[in-house]
Amino acid sequence: MDEDTTPYRRFAEIYDKVMKPVGYEMWADYVEQLCEVYGRRPQRVLDLACGTGSTSMPFARRGYEVVGLDVSPDMLAIARQRTAEAGLVIPYVQGDMRSFALGDVEPFDLAICLYDSINYLLDPGDIDRACAAVRRALVPDGLFIFDVNTRYRLSQVDDELMAFEDADYCLIWRNSYDISKEIWTANLTGFIRQGELFARFHEVHQERSFEAADLAAAVQGAGLELLAMFSAFGFEAVTRETSRIYVVAKRPERD
Repeated sequence: MDEDTTPYRRFAEIYDKVMKPVGYEMWADYVEQLCEVYGRRPQRVLDLACGTGSTSMPFARRGYEVVGLDVSPDMLAIARQRTAEAGLVIPYVQGDMRSFALGDVEPFDLAICLYDSINYLLDPGDIDRACAAVRRALVPDGLFIFDVNTRYRLSQVDDELMAFEDADYCLIWRNSYDISKEIWTANLTGFIRQGELFARFHEVHQERSFEAADLAAAVQGAGLELLAMFSAFGFEAVTRETSRIYVVAKRPERD
């Protein structure tokens, strides 16, 4: 058994099969709608926590210049393979969203971080650092659009067991939520075909819940201007029963 429980190592091999029902194109539609609301027509997009490229490729297919960044080399290896097979050009960079620096890369007029990737920042100060890193990567007046799972959402999946399988893998996924720490934990035990046998792995994924006030403080504390928060995937105000919050912020035109 692979004893390394680091997220997105062996799970990377079956991630796209497990997540096949996810509406990545719909997410791209929604991000474009948010940009239109604020009068933006971005050309260069930075996709934070891009994973296997599923959030990056819809934008590349629509003509945007996209750069993907992710901390997991295993997910990025698959992203590069999938992108090449699709005939797209997307540079992928390994980096931590809390501290990345892209050197001489031209700044972006849109940064995105989708599918509750921000929730993986377990230290409350990490989201502040991530927003500051994004601010440095944006052009003046550039947008930062990201989503998070709320406390309401994560508390609803406490003690939940799910199973996924096909001919080449089996995955057992158990959720739990620690109310005192506000941490959701997913224990993944999987079996991946290797020839005639199956290799077993175990990974632990954790997310911290965030509320609107937490997000506003992090965004503004990093020198970004908060434009709006919406209940996904529309334009309704955030409520106590909002499951997913979308945040729209920008780097000020004049710092």
